[in-house]
Order: sequence, then C-alpha cells, then structure tokens
Amino acid sequence: MRVCPALLLLLASSLAVAEPLDPYAPPAPPPGADDPVLAEQIAQALVHRAQELYDARVYVDAKQLAVEALVKSPDGAAGEHARHLIEAINQQLGISEEPKPEAPVEEDLNAQVDLTPIQDPVTAAAAQTPAPPRDEPGDGHRVMAVRVHGGAYGGLLGATLGSLVSGDKPAAGAVPLGLVSGAAGAAFLPRAVGDRWNEAQVRTIGSGSVWGGVIGGLFADTLKVDGTSARHVLLGASLGSTLGLAGGFGLARRDKLTRGDVALVDTLAGAGAIGGFTLGMLMQPAEGEAYAVNSILGAAGGVLVGLIAAPQTNTTPRRMLRVAGVGAIGAGAPLLVYAAIADGSTTADDRVIGLLSTLGLAGGLYLGFRLTRDLDVDQDVLDGEKAKVDDAPASVISRHSDGRWALGQLAIQPLSPVLSPQPGLAVPVVGATF
Repeated sequence: MRVCPALLLLLASSLAVAEPLDPYAPPAPPPGADDPVLAEQIAQALVHRAQELYDARVYVDAKQLAVEALVKSPDGAAGEHARHLIEAINQQLGISEEPKPEAPVEEDLNAQVDLTPIQDPVTAAAAQTPAPPRDEPGDGHRVMAVRVHGGAYGGLLGATLGSLVSGDKPAAGAVPLGLVSGAAGAAFLPRAVGDRWNEAQVRTIGSGSVWGGVIGGLFADTLKVDGTSARHVLLGASLGSTLGLAGGFGLARRDKLTRGDVALVDTLAGAGAIGGFTLGMLMQPAEGEAYAVNSILGAAGGVLVGLIAAPQTNTTPRRMLRVAGVGAIGAGAPLLVYAAIADGSTTADDRVIGLLSTLGLAGGLYLGFRLTRDLDVDQDVLDGEKAKVDDAPASVISRHSDGRWALGQLAIQPLSPVLSPQPGLAVPVVGATF
C-alpha cells in the first residue's frame, strides 16, 4: 500500500504541539521604551511639574516626581535639574543626605596603643567650647550700663536740687550735691535693679533718660530769649530726663529692642543734635535760641528714625561706635579749620564752616555704615535669642514669626482645586507667619 507524501506531511503538522510559554518570563518592553529622546522628554515633563509643586511648597509630592525624573534621565539635563531640586527639597524638609559608607579599614596590629589618660568629659567639653564673640553681652556689661545711667541721672537730680540752695551762686550747691548723688546712684542702683532687666532693657531706659534730659534742657533755654540761667536749664533737663526715663521704661517692658537697636538710636539722636548746631551756623545773625530749637528737632528726629529703622537693620554697639567715630571726624574736621580762620568782622566763614561740617557729618555717617556693613553680621539679636527667623511664606510683602516685615519675592502658585474648580495661577501679595 502506497501512502501519499502530502498526506503524511499534513498528518505530522496536525499532531505537532506548541511549546508552552514561561509564566515567569519578564514582559516584553513596549515599543519605543529604549528611546533616549522619549525618556528625556518624559523626564522634562516630570521635573517641570516637580518644580511647580516645589514653588507651591508641596515638597513631598515634588520630591517624588523629581526622583522619577532622575530615574528616567540619570545623565540628561532633566536629571541634573532633578538633582538640584531634590537637594533644595531636602533642605526645606530638614533631611540630610547620609554619607556613603566607607570601606572597612584593616586593623593594624603593629599600631602603637593609645596610652592617653581618660579625661573628665565635662572638663573636656568646657575646654573645647569656643570663646564667645567680642560683642556678646554679659552680666558685667549690664551692671556697667546700670552704673553709668544711674550715676548720670542721680547726678543731674542732685545738681538741680543743689542749684536751688543758693540764689546767687547755683554752682556752689549744684557741684558738690551732684557729685555725691551721682556716686550714690552708680554705687547702689545696681543692687536695687538686680537681675530683673537685661542689658538691652537697661540701655533702653538709660537712653530715654539721656535724650529726654538733653531735649528738656534745650527746651528750657528756648523759653526765655534773654536771661536764661543754669538753674532753668538744670530744671528743664531734670524734668525731661524723668519723662524720658518713663518712656524708656515703657519700651523696655516690651523687650523688643536689642543692644544694637539702642546704639543706633543713640547714634542718630547724637548726630541730629550736633547737626542742629552746625545748621545753626548757616542762620546768621546767630541766635542762641535758634541753635537750641534746631538741636531739639535734630535729636527728636534721630530718636524717631532710630526706633523705626532699628528692627530692620543689623547693628551692634561695636559697629555703631565705629559709625559714630567716622561721623564725628567728618563733622569736626571743618570746625578745626574754623578755629584758624575765624573772623569776627564777617559771617561768611561761619556759614561756610557750618555747611561743610553738616555735609561732613552726613557723609561720615554714610561712609561709616558702608565700611562696617559686614561687621557683626547676624549678631543683632535679642538677649537669649539665637538668630532671626526667616519663615515667612513666599509673597511680595512678608511677615516673619519674630515680627519683622520685609519685602519678599514674587511667587506664582497654582490655584488649589479645592478652592477653585477652574485651573489657574495666583500671586500672593501679603503672607505672614505667627
């Protein structure tokens, strides 16, 4: 019997069994998965969205998208952007990257054994503690401030009372009683104050007393055109100093001024008082009451400007001492020339020297601030504070939790879908943290 070959071939093909598939084999990659251009485009889209979430302060979701972008494009431009974005997000979240583990070091059995005696950990930590900054406040500074301001106020009151003892010779009673009361105030006031006030508060009260006394004494001089006596000036200074003391006490109770803030107020008030006298030289013929009025306005303006500008500036007593020194040199140099060229027959020299001295004072203050702009940075803080807190939200005008207002940044944020059903963008104008 003959069998047809075609029939055999058909029978063999019908009996063939397909090879089973491996259920654990990895799935086949989709078309275009290995395309680097497509991967870079996907990474760019992911990192762009991550940047938008970062600007909106949604840090966790932004980091997740940035990590996915870095996986898609580890060596591309999107990956580099993602790395910087992840570092910024970690800083905002307070996450520190763990250092890579170092390779184990084989122990050298021949190394010399450390025979250094064990030290007390408390003593060793104290020895390694760095020295405090030169401008850091201390109890000795506070006590010295109490002695200086207490002695000045006590001496002023004693001199005022002593001037009333003798009508013909006020100095006969003012000088000895002023010295005794000033010494008593410097000696006993620190014990009465104790540690209830820090140095910044003591300086605030003392500054109010000093400039209140200066303005009060000058004001007493302006009340009478002729015949103003030393007794009148002392009485006005005592009243003004007492009122200034009360005002300084009210500011000190709030405890919002630093030592540098008070130093700035003192510097600007002193510059205003001196500038009032130098401007008076331009007003001829000379009149004593006009000098006093100019100085009152200058000192009061300096106090006001200092109180407004102090919280917005970085000043310390050490910095303001240098600023005041440069300003004094600028104002005093023309006056030294005036002593050599003074001519009583004309007033032109008075006007020229007064103008030069006023310009020298303003220029000296500006130069002093410029030269010391990098001195004692971030040390203008309240006693007990570590640093100023910069935690205001992104907005044009920002308020930090420590009460400072400042110009912020222009930030564009996507609208929340909870607040607005329509997609859009928002620009915060005012943001605050309390």
